[in-house]
Amino acid sequence: MAHFDLTLSYGVARVELHAKVDSGASACIFARGHGELLGLTIENGAPDYFGTATGRFKAYGHSVTLSVLGYDFDCVAYFAESQSYNRDVLGRQGWIYRIRLGLVDYDGKLYLSDYNDLAS
Repeated sequence: MAHFDLTLSYGVARVELHAKVDSGASACIFARGHGELLGLTIENGAPDYFGTATGRFKAYGHSVTLSVLGYDFDCVAYFAESQSYNRDVLGRQGWIYRIRLGLVDYDGKLYLSDYNDLAS
């Protein structure tokens, strides 16, 4: 599973973190603390529930800017309600659906571009 260094921004606040690409995740979901560092009141976001192999949890969606490898995406990212949620994932809505991703594992190469880029 690929990992990326990324930046989340809300207004002038920025948080740098390391997240895992999860093609099974329906949304981008981050630890509560990252949202708090951005100055978000977590429970003021749009509530939703997410299920994993270990159970179900609640998170709140907020409009943020997600920056990865020079690409910026305005998206709704979710921040977990519980402090015990400690994963950061890039999911389908907000990120995977907006990029073209190529992985050549044998060579250790990763190719990334905005989905709407016309360059081949």
